[in-house]
Amino acid sequence: MSDDSAAEDAPRTIRSVDDARQQTRNLSSALLDTIAVRGRTSEPGPGVSMCEEDPERERLYKMNHYWSLSRASRADLEQGMDRLRQQLPDQGWELVGDGIENNANRSPYLTFDNTDIEYSVNVSLASDPEPMLLVDLVSACFSTPEGESPRGQH
Repeated sequence: MSDDSAAEDAPRTIRSVDDARQQTRNLSSALLDTIAVRGRTSEPGPGVSMCEEDPERERLYKMNHYWSLSRASRADLEQGMDRLRQQLPDQGWELVGDGIENNANRSPYLTFDNTDIEYSVNVSLASDPEPMLLVDLVSACFSTPEGESPRGQH
C-alpha cells in the first residue's frame, strides 16, 4: 500500500486494535495454510506501529506481522510460493510484484495487495544460512474508534 498525499486526506477505516490484531493473525494463518509446507514458524505475533501522519499515536496505527517458515527444503518452499501465486488472486489479493531481490542471494519474492481489506504481504525465499520463507504482512493505517488509542499497544 503506497502512501501519498491523497491517501493522507482519505477517510480511515475505523477498527479497534484488538480486532485488527485478530484479523492479522487470521490472515497470517490463511497464508500459512495456502503455502501448505510443514516446517517451523517463528514468533512473535502481530505488532502495532505508528503511522507517520499521527506521530503522537492519538488514533492512527498499522498492523504488521513479520514471520518466517523454516526447516523445510528449498524445493518445498518454492512450491509454497507457487501456491501463493496461484491461489491468492482467487482470495482477493492482487499480485503486484514477482521477481528477484537485488541482494547477494538473489532471493525470489512475491508481493500482493488486497485493497478490500487494506493489507499487503511480501514473501521472499531466503537461503542463508538455511532455506526459509520470510513473510511481511502489513496493513494500511487504521483509525481507532473514538475514545480508544493505539498507545501502549505492541
